[in-house]
Amino acid sequence: MPPGMKTGLSRHRFELLALLVAALFCGLHAWVEATPAIGLVAEGAPPVPLLVRGVHVLEGRVTDLQFQVRGPKAPHPDVMVVAVDERSVQRHGRWPWPREKLALAVDHLREAGATAIGLDMVFADADPGTASQVRAEAARTLDRVLQETPEAFTVAPALATWRKELAASVTATGDAALAAALARTPQAVQGVIVYPSGDEALFAAQEQERAPLLAPHLLRRFFSPLTPAAVIARDFAGVPGWRNHSAQTPLPELARASARLGFFSAVPDADGTLRRLPPLAKLEGAGGFLPSLDVQVAAAYVGAEAVEPMLDVDTGRLVGLRLRRQHHAHRYVPLPESEPFLLINYPGDASVFPTLSLGDVVDGRFDAASVRGKAVLVGITLTGNFDQRVTPFRELEPGVFVHAAVLSNILQQDFLTRPALAWRLEAAFMLAAAWLLARLLTRVRTAWMLVAALVLVGTYLQVDQFLFGIGVQVATVVPVASLMTTAVGLLFLSYLSVDHEKARLRHAFQHYLDASVMEQVLAHPERLKLGGERKELTVLFSDIRGFTTLAERLPPERLVALVNAYLTPMTDVVFQHGGTLDKYIGDAIMCFWGAPVDQPDHALRSCRAALAFLDTLHTLNARWREAGQPEVDIGVGIHTGFMNVGHMGTLGRFNYTVMGDAVNLASRLEGLNKEYGTRILISEHTHALVKDHVTARRLGAVRVKGKREPVGLYELRALGAASPADAEALATFEDAAARFSARDWDGAGAGFQAVLARWPEDPVSLRYLAAVAAHRLQPPPEDWDGVFTATTK
Repeated sequence: MPPGMKTGLSRHRFELLALLVAALFCGLHAWVEATPAIGLVAEGAPPVPLLVRGVHVLEGRVTDLQFQVRGPKAPHPDVMVVAVDERSVQRHGRWPWPREKLALAVDHLREAGATAIGLDMVFADADPGTASQVRAEAARTLDRVLQETPEAFTVAPALATWRKELAASVTATGDAALAAALARTPQAVQGVIVYPSGDEALFAAQEQERAPLLAPHLLRRFFSPLTPAAVIARDFAGVPGWRNHSAQTPLPELARASARLGFFSAVPDADGTLRRLPPLAKLEGAGGFLPSLDVQVAAAYVGAEAVEPMLDVDTGRLVGLRLRRQHHAHRYVPLPESEPFLLINYPGDASVFPTLSLGDVVDGRFDAASVRGKAVLVGITLTGNFDQRVTPFRELEPGVFVHAAVLSNILQQDFLTRPALAWRLEAAFMLAAAWLLARLLTRVRTAWMLVAALVLVGTYLQVDQFLFGIGVQVATVVPVASLMTTAVGLLFLSYLSVDHEKARLRHAFQHYLDASVMEQVLAHPERLKLGGERKELTVLFSDIRGFTTLAERLPPERLVALVNAYLTPMTDVVFQHGGTLDKYIGDAIMCFWGAPVDQPDHALRSCRAALAFLDTLHTLNARWREAGQPEVDIGVGIHTGFMNVGHMGTLGRFNYTVMGDAVNLASRLEGLNKEYGTRILISEHTHALVKDHVTARRLGAVRVKGKREPVGLYELRALGAASPADAEALATFEDAAARFSARDWDGAGAGFQAVLARWPEDPVSLRYLAAVAAHRLQPPPEDWDGVFTATTK
């Protein structure tokens, strides 16, 4: 791999990882989106992959939670349930009842002004006729009594009338009574049960007989979503749908009495919760689509002329149903792109729907005004009834209330829809969020990146819940899982990168830093700006005096041994005082303080190290003297100022070093020790930072080679405050130096002599006395400013 590409991949590794993870989740998202939660057919269909099924189940659980968070809301005001409840069976006996009672209920609802009536039950078998049998037995008993006692007609003339009425009632069965009531109630919709091809054998005997009854209710034509009544020529077999074989219809006389039939079969999700219902069933044996009970009741309520399946010409899929009305706005039932099931936008549990007891309706003991203009669903709510469904609001809910929820959705046009572009927008969000997290990781601390991930997740969930509240469903599980997985992956890569970075830094700095300073660098690598930065530091140069002469006197191996014996303890001193070793320049040492770890007292640390150099050199010289080896002396220069610090060099080889005029000045100060006869010289900038902690003597000002501006020069003598005697000598020296600059040769000479009385053989005082003598013989020019100008480095 070319170095440039490798460097680019390394630099953008976080972005690449984040986008890779997000891309994988986008692929999973597309797979889940293309796989129906329930499926288009039942038997013979390939099983849904476990991963996809798991995502669908989790998504369903999230939807349940969203319903709970949203809470109940008002359904359509005209949706009502008439329930076969405990109160009904207490009054009229065990269910099922004789169908005469159901006929009474239908008549009473019609007379009360119900706009539509849906029967969430099927009358596929003949009425057992319990009431009719009782009346027949009563008639036979009455006939026997009358034959045995003819005088009974004289005693009770009304018996003849009762006998005629009883005989008439025996001739009319319950099925006939219900058929008559349904015929009088065109707005009534009977329920049917669809069954798959696997159950074909169970209903084979009825199928041929009742197929003609089902045919008028089947939808075999498809229509344009844009133009009502515009037919699209398409073969029924090629249109996807919820596949079944046929339907179990009511008895012929009942089926013929109803203008509308609708199935009430339901298919729960994989976890058993009913979250969607098919508005159409594809009956492959009967050769058409059959609308659901909810759709047919809605069509009856709005007075629809026809229920039109709408087909997308390009995809060949059903996109919804249109309840076509003349002179009124049509009503629509949308279908998602992936499957022909309507997502149920539950208004709440059973308590949100007004409910009447069927026993009261049969007895006529209800307020007719409460039914007038309503779409009424008649269903069974008895405890223990098999028609119990798991919904987002309750673990056991009578199925009739599920149909009430769908009916309310249709009438209110309040659907829970998933836009066709939703998954693409969700995929774009996953990619954008992953990229954002990756970019944040390189700019903020890890904890803040985790906070950013949680904020993104929280924001997405808030938007998700808001959209859910207005009837738009977006995916939750995959986008949130993508975000969290990306965040965890980035954190893991970050920790790996930190370990790698620590190893790289340790390798890069192991020769520069003491172990304690190294640990600080590794603990806070963000403080290290690789590539260079400008900051105030203190730099120190140290050099052995007369090294050239020494090198000429000693054999190479002895010289190398001496230099190594010297550099080793001196380097330890640098590290002991928290310094960074820059480099060795032959016998010279270059080091600095204040980087890579910030050290507010960098100037004082350097001064302590310089004085420790002298103590260490004293020990070394004593050892060498005992061994008969030559002794050495050193000079130290220290300056504080702004300089550039960082890794400098080529891409392949570089050093952590400092550069700038401040560095050069420190080197010049080290060389000036030879001129002044001193051992440690510091600049006025360094002195200003350490003056309260050290004893130093101002030597005047100097112009170093290559500089025009003079620099104040100080000799560093010791740590802490000077003794009274030394303090007096320092004051005398500085007074004499001031007199020297003012051309007061006599006063300056007397002052320096006084300093020599305290510090005999003081080289700086001797140097000044020599200069006084020279200026007496040959006064300096008029523009002389008292500044010493160095002519050598």
